[in-house]
Amino acid sequence: MYIEKLCSEKDGYLEFAGDRSSCQFENILTCNPSMMDQLERIRKIAGSDASVIIFGETGTGKELYAEYIHQMSSRRHKRYIKINCATITESLFESEMFGYMPGSFTGALKNGKQGIFEIANGGTVFLDEISEMSMNIQSKFLRAIQEKSFVKVGSGIETAVDLRFVAASNRELEGMIEDGSFREDLYYRLNVIPIRLLPLRERKEDIVLLTLSFTEQFNRAYGLNRKVSRKLMESFLEYDWPGNVRELKNAVERAVLLNSDDLLTHVDLRHSGQSRAVNAAGEGEVGKADFAEELFDSGKSLKEMVGDYEKKLIEKYIEKYGSLRKAAKALQTSPASLSRKMSGSGGGEE
Repeated sequence: MYIEKLCSEKDGYLEFAGDRSSCQFENILTCNPSMMDQLERIRKIAGSDASVIIFGETGTGKELYAEYIHQMSSRRHKRYIKINCATITESLFESEMFGYMPGSFTGALKNGKQGIFEIANGGTVFLDEISEMSMNIQSKFLRAIQEKSFVKVGSGIETAVDLRFVAASNRELEGMIEDGSFREDLYYRLNVIPIRLLPLRERKEDIVLLTLSFTEQFNRAYGLNRKVSRKLMESFLEYDWPGNVRELKNAVERAVLLNSDDLLTHVDLRHSGQSRAVNAAGEGEVGKADFAEELFDSGKSLKEMVGDYEKKLIEKYIEKYGSLRKAAKALQTSPASLSRKMSGSGGGEE
């Protein structure tokens, strides 16, 4: 149904038959009515300073919607800064968020340092993974948001700040309030305007739109001319996409790069952390990917291949547990250590 509604078929491949411009909202692509209603809601509140919480599963595009809120607002010419709440440590929170005065502590920069709140003044701060904040950090954030001011480390003077806050969560915060892991007052301070993003499995038309769009994007990036077959699109529509848009984008990129023919007929989803392959031939279950075989590259050093292995392992743990902090706990290490390994900056275990 979705293929016939949105596509035309020519020489065995699919093309989008609708008005693509009506589905483009800055960097967001959607033709789903519910998602378009949320975008209309964003446009209505864009001129205000109302705080927003964006709810949605991992990979649904919460960061894109936060950026869209900023771009639609009167603050669009000011700074937009993202804070990953899962990586904030209590020991560094105040110096990173509020900054510090010269000589405030051993190792401090001689001229002091601006914090994120001061740098972003007049703009928008995006609090990603808000559910991963510790209770102590939640209290400090609440005070700064309520008072619209902060005190630099080493200073006794309040600094006024003009910021709009947009938060995102892949968890239901009301349940966290009930079990005592999220502050009710912070929730209501931020949740003035809730935006809820549907998972990809509940907006099948966007699977069609995004598959064709990503294929074009990667064709341009790699100088190729791949086309999407009906069988591939049908298999994509049958799949649940637990990793949502992020997983779909990765799958399309793999299909574009690994298919030997221009007509894309299959893609293996094992490397998305899934255990089954989806392809045009309708293959069934497959075993878990063999990391050692998958990552072997005779052109790389042992250190490089071990680094690749670590990154893949960390990605799978983050996908399984839903956050960097929880993945670090399961792996019995620190979020900072995992973050360094993901960025390729190395560093041993703490």
